Amino acid sequence: MKKLVSILLSVSMLVSVFTSFGITADASAYADQLKAKGFTAGYISALEELHKKYPNWKFEPLVTGLKWSDVIAGERTPHSQQVIEKSSDISSAFYCKCADCYKNGSYVIREGSNWVSAGESAVKYYMDPRNWLSEKYIFQFESTKYTDTQTKTGVEAILDGTWMHKSLITYKNTAGATKQYSSTVKYSDAIMAAAKNSGMSAYYLASKIRQENGGSSPTATAVCGTKAPFQGIYNYYNIGANAGASDGLAWAAGYMKVEKDAKLYPAYNTTTKKVTGTPTTIKAGQYMTYRNSCGDYYYVRLYIQRAPNSYIEGDSGYVLKSACRTTYFNYDRPWTNPYKAIIGGANRIADMFGQQYTGYLQKFNVNPKSDELYNHEYMTNVQGAAQESVTTYNAYKNSGILSGSRTFYIPVFTDMPATKCPKPSNPVITPGRVTGLKLSSRTTTSLTLKWDRVTGAKGYYLYRYYSDTKTYKKVRTISGGSNTSTTVSGLTPGSSRRYAVAAYATKVGAKSARLSVATSPSKVTFSSLTALSSGRLKAGWKKVSGYATGYQIYWSRNKSFTGVVAKTKITSKSTLSYTGKGFNKGVRYYVKVRAYKVIDGKTFYGAWSGYRSVVAK
Repeated sequence: MKKLVSILLSVSMLVSVFTSFGITADASAYADQLKAKGFTAGYISALEELHKKYPNWKFEPLVTGLKWSDVIAGERTPHSQQVIEKSSDISSAFYCKCADCYKNGSYVIREGSNWVSAGESAVKYYMDPRNWLSEKYIFQFESTKYTDTQTKTGVEAILDGTWMHKSLITYKNTAGATKQYSSTVKYSDAIMAAAKNSGMSAYYLASKIRQENGGSSPTATAVCGTKAPFQGIYNYYNIGANAGASDGLAWAAGYMKVEKDAKLYPAYNTTTKKVTGTPTTIKAGQYMTYRNSCGDYYYVRLYIQRAPNSYIEGDSGYVLKSACRTTYFNYDRPWTNPYKAIIGGANRIADMFGQQYTGYLQKFNVNPKSDELYNHEYMTNVQGAAQESVTTYNAYKNSGILSGSRTFYIPVFTDMPATKCPKPSNPVITPGRVTGLKLSSRTTTSLTLKWDRVTGAKGYYLYRYYSDTKTYKKVRTISGGSNTSTTVSGLTPGSSRRYAVAAYATKVGAKSARLSVATSPSKVTFSSLTALSSGRLKAGWKKVSGYATGYQIYWSRNKSFTGVVAKTKITSKSTLSYTGKGFNKGVRYYVKVRAYKVIDGKTFYGAWSGYRSVVAK
């Protein structure tokens, strides 16, 4: 019996030894595979751990042959040393060889570039691939190349939580009407078609769209379709958004302009196919947004650019096609519906980043096969690739597709430090320029402002602009990068303010475009409405408290004011009565008044008074 037990124990121990040896051998074999591919020692253990947890993931080295010291020096070259020619098309701008500065078919330096201000220690830390070999950060190395193993179901999983999830494509056209692209085509269908057509990964495109413009509703500037003067224009990837989403819409609209003095006609007869009405002259160089095509004419909306990411809308009308520049109508621009924007945008990204087929390479262009080594980079934020990796990881994890088959291309450099580059104790990070600053709501005593979140921001500064001194003064600190709104209270009715917002981290980013706003003027109190002879009606009201530019009067034949017969604007706050003429005898008229305030050409109205009515004599 003792002999039998001894034999069994011996066999058990032997099996245990061989099992342990098998596991060690398998691990050793995988490590040898990684080394044989070209990974150096600093990469092996982290990749082994990922392989154990995600056996469907495939890791490929991008053996650059580049020296680590040369890479750091190349990536830290300021944009100011990359200028190649001054722009003749954009005032006070210079062409630059980086894709983040892309505009008008070339590359333009923009104010507040984050990359130039990044310290060397921060560059080394974010560039060292060995720092990012974890399941959250590995996705900056994921291939952006097309694969037919990706599915519509997977795309829908990535879009889950956004308005695009399992939704048909609906949008606002250039006339402001709500349209449906097709009774069967969903956003996921458009992304799958864009992937196959462009050679890009469907999951990458879906993740990029989600990162740039995802949300529970399509309210972001680039996808709402209502942002003046680019109504009906879409840019799901925010291509060309140099200083903000409105710049991206200008790009998506194709930078259309007249190349010589031309006539703008107010109307077009679809039967005779001729323009009608008295035209106005528009000067060569006038920019405009495409609205429609009518025979030999384009229906357009004029605009001017006031500042980076700030545009002023002009008149609409019809202009001869032959007078217009349409050089930038490539990639199926103008993108007048989401489908065109998703398809055309994918093609543009594919052409821009053929040799930059990971998020890391789009941030740090270290592929030796690229014609623009260390240049032509998609984002200025030194943390950008790492931060977007986390967004992608969360989307995959929440969608249940994290463990699927994927390929990661991870750069390997020569003469790298023996250990991973440490995180700087105080990395110098300058966040990007704040965009999307707008008035969210207002009362007679408060203003609520909102803006787009800036990647890497620790918080925001609110500045007030003073016209008399032409200076900004910081008036508030908003802590937390996700806190993108603030309410200023205790204001006087009808008081005007000019604000800007800047993000901060270790340094302060560029200020947003200036926003001119005003609190609501006080509600007007009616004092009298009298019918005078000869069809005259005299309205009187009390002077409002606070500030106001003047008053507006509506005259109607019904108390719901659906049939307004006249509108009168009073241009002085001190004028407290007005006598209207030409009213029909025996007809009852209803009248109401409100105060208004004008600031920088914008009109802000107060609440309407109660109405009064009287029968004309």
